Amino acid sequence: MAGIEIKMIFLFVMERLLLPAIIGEGMVLQQGVPLPLRGRARPHTKVTLVFLDKSYTAESDAQGGWQIDLAPMSPGGPYTMEFSSAGETLRIGDIYSGDVWLCSGQSNMELPLERLRDDFPEEWRTPVNSLIRQFKVPQEWDSSEPRQELSGGAWTAASAETLKEFSGTAWFFAKKMYETRGIPMGLINAAWGGTPVEAWMSREALADFPEIIAWGEQYADAAYREGVVRKSRNAVALWTEKVEQEDSGIKEKWYLNEINDSRWETLSLPGDFSEAGMKDFCGVVWLRRSFDLPASLAGKEARIWLGTIVDADTVYVNGMALGGTAYRYPPRKYAVPSGLLQNGENQITIRVICNNGQGGITRGKPFRLFAEQGAVELAGRWKYKIGMNAPVRPQEFFLHYQPMGLYNAMIAPLLSFPVRGVIWYQGESNDSEPKNYGALFAAMIRDWRDKYRQEALPFLFVQLPLYGLPGENTEASSWALLREAQASALALPATGMAAALDLGEWNDLHPVNKKGVGYRLALAAERLLYNTANTAPGPIARSVEFRDGAITITFDNCGGGLISGSTPYITLMSKDGAFRLPAEILGPDRVSIDVSSVAEPEKVLYAWADNPADRSLYNAEGLPVIPFRIRIGATIP
Repeated sequence: MAGIEIKMIFLFVMERLLLPAIIGEGMVLQQGVPLPLRGRARPHTKVTLVFLDKSYTAESDAQGGWQIDLAPMSPGGPYTMEFSSAGETLRIGDIYSGDVWLCSGQSNMELPLERLRDDFPEEWRTPVNSLIRQFKVPQEWDSSEPRQELSGGAWTAASAETLKEFSGTAWFFAKKMYETRGIPMGLINAAWGGTPVEAWMSREALADFPEIIAWGEQYADAAYREGVVRKSRNAVALWTEKVEQEDSGIKEKWYLNEINDSRWETLSLPGDFSEAGMKDFCGVVWLRRSFDLPASLAGKEARIWLGTIVDADTVYVNGMALGGTAYRYPPRKYAVPSGLLQNGENQITIRVICNNGQGGITRGKPFRLFAEQGAVELAGRWKYKIGMNAPVRPQEFFLHYQPMGLYNAMIAPLLSFPVRGVIWYQGESNDSEPKNYGALFAAMIRDWRDKYRQEALPFLFVQLPLYGLPGENTEASSWALLREAQASALALPATGMAAALDLGEWNDLHPVNKKGVGYRLALAAERLLYNTANTAPGPIARSVEFRDGAITITFDNCGGGLISGSTPYITLMSKDGAFRLPAEILGPDRVSIDVSSVAEPEKVLYAWADNPADRSLYNAEGLPVIPFRIRIGATIP
């Protein structure tokens, strides 16, 4: 009986008139190109669409699939579509025609505006442009094969209530494009934090990388896949359970004000726990300090900002838990309710779980309690006590990091929905093998274009910003190699790059200046699509000449000329090692370096580090010189 019921339900669903999730209320259709609209209906049934006073018909095939092709549209709206078949009608409205962009990559593309609200509050104060819309693709993977349809999703018009859900990078890009072009903007947000480029590539794109295909295809075996996931999940759960059960701080309630911490040790915060003798520490450490509060703040609502904490935390004030964060990257911003803060002495306690021996509180971030009436700085000496020691936490396994899975589930179902182009922000998760990235990235671009059947599909991407402590140029820098691999994609037609080196933060993998990133992506789009005269992505080294004891480097894209706020330095590599040498700006597009003291110079490096200390060269338009390493006498194609 159950089997009969399931079959009947299946037949009922198959007979319904269905539209893909991306064809729905509030959608933006790509202007200027033919528009194939696809859906499902009862097999061998007529489907009718009424749109802009015209009627279109199609016949569904044996599986119920149908397609109606619309002629290219001009920008405009709002419009309404009415689909009907076998007595059923679907009506969708608030439709616009404009430019649609596929926005993909990892966390710096996914990062929502909510995370940026404190840095860009004006986005909520000014009128929000409802003609910028986002479709959030469900975050799913599929190890077996490319899917035909998304499992869900809906178009969202930007408003003061919905803006927090938009990708920050994509929002600022779309906002700038709207300012210059004045047409509706549709953003298809298909991004997922922590993901490597291989996860976004199809099997065909990986044809030259059979070992990656083999690695990804093993997860198509459900038994194998579930075994790997179960093993990882159980190992992490056992580690977490041990931490919670054996933490003396939880048992003895070290978060309470009356705890006697007179014999606790001290350390300076913000800072790394290794500096307090906790080198390679894993487990739980409790941090406490008392602070005096002025009467003006007593009883008031307040906020606590603690930068970022490695790895997980729970924060207490006067014995009350304010909140917690389960992993290292999000900024710790917690609300303090009214009535909790006392006039005079107060207590803050932080419970920190360290997973892999790199614990600490990030320097260089706001570390304070504050309200409208004033602030209390929390940096300085803190007391600490270890709640429990643990081994390194087992590595967590993520299926969505594996090859092909995200392409199959999040990109393949979009390929029949026309877009103006792609914006891409990804690369951090490939920094362990940067030498492979250039070939992988180019293969992915070509494949997406092939799948979209658009040989010159515009593809704009963000070059990685700086990260980590400032350092000298070294060819071993993985982030410099990754940037070089990314820039190599400019050799492909219809590509553009947003240089973000100077938009990064040494202490944050997720820098907040997504407005600058979005603006530079828009510069690349304007130059590529509309031949707008600008210098995107910034000055690019074209040639290096060695003559009479001096090296001259010539650049393209210099615009109003090269500038530097301080003496620029460039690293010269020779058989005797590396030499950091000052450079002189000779003209609008050239710099010169006196190398008379160096025997047999071989190559020059500029801004060639994860966070290069020497990166002072810009053009007059404010775009940074793109990092480079070039052999003496070379000319860049």
